[in-house]
Amino acid sequence: SKEGCSCTNTTSILASLSDRRCQLSNGDDGIQLTLGGTCVPFSYGSSKCLQHDLLYTPDCEVDRAGDHVIPSYCFRPFCYVDAARCKRESNERVYRSSYFSFESDIDLFYSYSTCNSTADDWLQAVDDIVDSKALGGVSISGNIPTYMLPMMYKRDINGEALTTPGSEYYDDSIPYEGAYLQYVKKIMEISNGDIRNITVTHRSKASSLVHPTSSYTAAVQDLNDGLVDMAIGPFWITGQRLKLSAFTLPIVSDKTYLVIPAPGKKDTLNDQVLKVLAPFSTGLWGLVLGIILFASLLSVWFSDRSVSDTAGNPQNDRRTFLQRGGTPKKRRRKRVYARLALDSFLEKGLFFCSAGVEQDKSSSLPNKVLLFGFGWFILIAVSAYVANLAAFLTLSGTSDGVKTMGEAVAKGVTICAHPALKAELQVTWPDAKFYFHESGREFPGLLDDYDAGKCRFMAVGYEDTSMDTTFLNKLCERGLVYTDSLIVEVPVAFPIRSSLASGFSYWIYQGERYHDVSLQSAKDQFSQDIGCNVHYSGEDTEGSDHDQISVKNMFFPIMFFVAAAAIGIVLQLIHLRKVKTGSESLVGRCSSLNLVADMDSKQVASRELGRKRSWTKRRLSCERDLNSKSDDEEEYGNHNVNHSNNNNNDDKFPISNVRSIMKGDLPQNDEIYVDNFEDNSSPLGTRVTFGE
Repeated sequence: SKEGCSCTNTTSILASLSDRRCQLSNGDDGIQLTLGGTCVPFSYGSSKCLQHDLLYTPDCEVDRAGDHVIPSYCFRPFCYVDAARCKRESNERVYRSSYFSFESDIDLFYSYSTCNSTADDWLQAVDDIVDSKALGGVSISGNIPTYMLPMMYKRDINGEALTTPGSEYYDDSIPYEGAYLQYVKKIMEISNGDIRNITVTHRSKASSLVHPTSSYTAAVQDLNDGLVDMAIGPFWITGQRLKLSAFTLPIVSDKTYLVIPAPGKKDTLNDQVLKVLAPFSTGLWGLVLGIILFASLLSVWFSDRSVSDTAGNPQNDRRTFLQRGGTPKKRRRKRVYARLALDSFLEKGLFFCSAGVEQDKSSSLPNKVLLFGFGWFILIAVSAYVANLAAFLTLSGTSDGVKTMGEAVAKGVTICAHPALKAELQVTWPDAKFYFHESGREFPGLLDDYDAGKCRFMAVGYEDTSMDTTFLNKLCERGLVYTDSLIVEVPVAFPIRSSLASGFSYWIYQGERYHDVSLQSAKDQFSQDIGCNVHYSGEDTEGSDHDQISVKNMFFPIMFFVAAAAIGIVLQLIHLRKVKTGSESLVGRCSSLNLVADMDSKQVASRELGRKRSWTKRRLSCERDLNSKSDDEEEYGNHNVNHSNNNNNDDKFPISNVRSIMKGDLPQNDEIYVDNFEDNSSPLGTRVTFGE
């Protein structure tokens, strides 16, 4: 043996096991390695590295070579060692001897590597022995908690599958059928006799009194009371049940989903209108309008400042009445500013809708910087909107309502749930409002509670109900569907006696890995026939890449255009009416802050009033308003304007108000000459002559 992990003398330990004493062929005392097994001397595995199995084990006897192949582990030397010292002072592999159970208080450890050997052959032989005798040919009795098509059920005298337990449930002469029974039967077959037999019975009536809310928990109680060895069915592993029994390896994971009334399709005209706005949230639309309004107000201010800077120059004054002494009035009326702000807002809105800004070489530097930033905002916003619009227009859409567990919790709606999952649900969703079924009818009982109005939604385990055609058809009748909103996930296994749990779990593992024996393969043998689709997914609302955009999809932009055109027509009619009645109209004018500019160099002294008045060369508006009357005219009277073009002063025509002259009324380069006449008391009694 190697230093740091040397062989130890275990003769005294083996000699002390009087209950395993046996007699060797030479008459000396020995010990049985297993009860009823091979008898070996007390020196077996002790003190030195030897081929102990080859020397003392019948399976390794050389004279039997003609009868069978000698296992390779027979030729591997080993010895018992001090495990504590080997772990502390060496790197050798050490194993606990399986000949002595943990309850025997005999702790013997062996090592092959300390003898320059390998334990692989021996470990493989042990696995082969365990494979054939994991349970030792045991017979198992199990109970069935209730009926669940097609998982587990009985048939009546007419051969019809029963869905609700009756008197036949307690008659063991009537056999059980179903996917879980088929699965357990397959496990028994692949065990090659390690599981000799499995008999199936009912749960006791007394257990239902102990656990009236769940027949499954009642079945586990029978196991705890020693009436059966295991329970067969889709049993959740819960804290309450773990107190009553051990469980096998989980065979499946059951996901509990939210069940809701099937959402209806949203295809009304209002739904189609809202799709146009759907690419942006309500908050983002508000932000877009706010930015447009902010840019409009800044544009008015920047343009106003550029004119105000030259307001002191009488040749570049704004549109004002000239006060006595020639001092210009610099306060513009509020309604003028409101009109300018409205026009600027519409202009910026037009920029946004057309995905660009208009270039104005004559605008000020602040205004150009403003439009540069506004143009960048338009580029990103419009690109994002257009990129998502087509997808939203082709969505089929569903009615609003609760579709996820989070929404159900947020709205405080009541959810019917199974009482066996009470602790798990309350820990996972502490703020949820659950109603737990009390009559012990499992998931059909949840439907009864739903029909009674005790809840609006249900928490249903999919593994328990996914193949229950009776339950699924009842969902169809009520228009209920499973969502993909997961509430809780719980492993499913068989409750079983602790002494059998490891062995039965081994065969579950072996069956799935090497023999294609699984619960799913058993379930595949049973068909489903339900009348509707009981699954809802948000993907149902997605449009196809080939969906066409219909007229209904474009209803909102079409009506938006029609509304804008109608408003424009109404405003134009209002303007024409004001012009016809001689009232001043701001509606028909073009927006401009430079309402008065480039004052004419020619000024005519007022002969009647004895003081001079000057009128500026106007930046004139966009439409003719030669026949309109102003408020000032109504107060002071009429005045005449003589128009002279190309040095011809004979062409004269009357207008109502100098302030309302529009740019389109006059040829370019016309000049205005103002003379007072007739009414010496009226500041507006003037003669205005146009000419070069």
